[in-house]
Amino acid sequence: MGPGFYWMLLAVCGLTFVAHEGAHALAGRLLGYDMVMSLNRAWPRTGGFASSRHAWLVTLAGPVFTAAQAVLAYAVLRTRPLRIAYAALFSATFMRFAAACVSVVHPNDEARLSLEWGLGVWTLPAIVVLALTALTWDASRRLRLGWRVNVLAYVACSVVCVALVWLDGQGAAARPAGVRSDQAAGVRVQVPQPVPARHARGYRSA
Repeated sequence: MGPGFYWMLLAVCGLTFVAHEGAHALAGRLLGYDMVMSLNRAWPRTGGFASSRHAWLVTLAGPVFTAAQAVLAYAVLRTRPLRIAYAALFSATFMRFAAACVSVVHPNDEARLSLEWGLGVWTLPAIVVLALTALTWDASRRLRLGWRVNVLAYVACSVVCVALVWLDGQGAAARPAGVRSDQAAGVRVQVPQPVPARHARGYRSA
């Protein structure tokens, strides 16, 4: 892979993060909420979610979209060795791996869903990360990509992740003081206080 692949990966990875938040926002809109999203967040404009069911449906939308991106990219790679398809697959895998790592501090999408469904905090994150890693490993093997390509791809995606989180944080600092950020890995919802904690969960990519 030449330098062009890594420049393309930077763009694809950034779009993957934003599309993940877009999936959260779209799910909220379909449920009747006036949703807002930024580079790394999606939240109801006013209030929280009306029920825990709505909260986990919006939570679920992000990982489902990102997993679907990975599966589609892998399906393409089985027939055509497109660099952009590998970038899409790698970005999706990196994103869910990074979010799972953050779950050590704040439960991410899959971790919160896993807890909500009584499976323990690490069950769903482990299943998702292992499944996407298996697809990425097989695709890398098919394309005969060495460890150096994947290490550099990891570094590139890490740069994107840090940049998006930092830029989103700069925007959060400029928001009015009466708005609270209820943080959780995977996603974050911002809601005016007071809102019952159970339904004020948010959505953040990583």
